[in-house]
Amino acid sequence: MKKLAIIGASGLVGQTILDVLFEENLMNEFDITLVVSNKSLGKQVMYGNKIFRYVLLNERLLQQNFDYAIFSSGDEVSKEWVPKFVERGSIVIDNSNAFRREKTIPLVVPEINFNSIKYNDKIISNPNCSTIQLIVVLEKLLKLSKMKDVVVSSYQSVSGAGKEALLDLKNKTNNYFDVSIYCNIIPQIGSVLENGFCTEEDKIMFETKKILSEKLNIVATTVRVPIPYCHGESVYVRFEKEVDFNKVKDVIKCDYIDVCDELIYPEDCVKSNKTYVFRLRKVSNKEIMFFVLANNLRRGAAYNAVEILRKLIENN
Repeated sequence: MKKLAIIGASGLVGQTILDVLFEENLMNEFDITLVVSNKSLGKQVMYGNKIFRYVLLNERLLQQNFDYAIFSSGDEVSKEWVPKFVERGSIVIDNSNAFRREKTIPLVVPEINFNSIKYNDKIISNPNCSTIQLIVVLEKLLKLSKMKDVVVSSYQSVSGAGKEALLDLKNKTNNYFDVSIYCNIIPQIGSVLENGFCTEEDKIMFETKKILSEKLNIVATTVRVPIPYCHGESVYVRFEKEVDFNKVKDVIKCDYIDVCDELIYPEDCVKSNKTYVFRLRKVSNKEIMFFVLANNLRRGAAYNAVEILRKLIENN
């Protein structure tokens, strides 16, 4: 049985990874070790008939020589510990931003570019949550025509910032955010760069181009909104050629994307791994607009990581 370590297992994404493994009947495929920080050390969790005890991330843990590891503990932990796991023979799927810009490390959405993973690749980067739900739709639209311009405005839930941010929303405090997120919006996610874009916007723009390998012009605005789960995105696309609007819905729809005529709300997809597209509009023969909604912890993180893991196993 393959050994799997989940680093950051007590966090929101880590817990969702366990949920997805259980729901996809993959829990029994691995000898799973849940790795956490000191805060959660000694606690335990039950999935099905299995009890898992949290263990500490330390040098002694590396002696277990894990076959696979999924990291969901932030940039600094990944920078320090991912190379150590790789050195001990692990294949690592990393949810942080630590390796996404490395040219030699694949940035993977398995439905789109799993084949970018080479035989000797030991680190695989999971894209940003907002990128994933956007890019699965854009990749489908490329069947109609290459795209010239993409403008995206995101409405991102508080869970994208972690447990402390969720507590701010629940308790109407601002211990995590600089201002209270309750009944408020924060039109900037991350720090502002020299070009005026914030780091979350920069991630979407860079990662979309890297994954699609397209020379499209993409700009983004990211906004934190006072809901616990699911990210929404308003998207404008201008194609290089004229497209048949009547074909857009059929091109997008697939087993992991639902195209809906009715409005979809976060509560409708909070337990779903799918991406939802609705409010599809024709602007001109070369321009369309639509809205995208998905669970940021599932489709935007945990499900993507588990699907990468599944395909790695299937492809030996």
